[in-house]
Amino acid sequence: MAKLWKVVYTRSARRDLFNINDYIRYNLQSPQSANNITNKLSRTIESLNYMPLKYARYPKEPWHSLGLRFVPVAHYIIFYHPEEEKEEVQIIRIMYSGEDVFKHLPNSLKID
Repeated sequence: MAKLWKVVYTRSARRDLFNINDYIRYNLQSPQSANNITNKLSRTIESLNYMPLKYARYPKEPWHSLGLRFVPVAHYIIFYHPEEEKEEVQIIRIMYSGEDVFKHLPNSLKID
């Protein structure tokens, strides 16, 4: 059986998850939808502890060369970085798929 990797959230990713829940719950007035999407995002993130390399690298530079990977969930994209040496998955950002990636993704993958 494969060893499970540790999943670590950056502050930005935690804030993203909170903001997504908040926006759907209060701006869209849909608490049940907020629960559903944040649960789906959280389950997908937690599943990355097993086989985190199964999703593709993000195709744009500089992130492709840095090993950044992504997984789409509903209308959102989870950006993460697997560190094979540490057996750790860093959740970098969780963004609405229509957002400007160049504006919101860091140019390095250091934990914040």
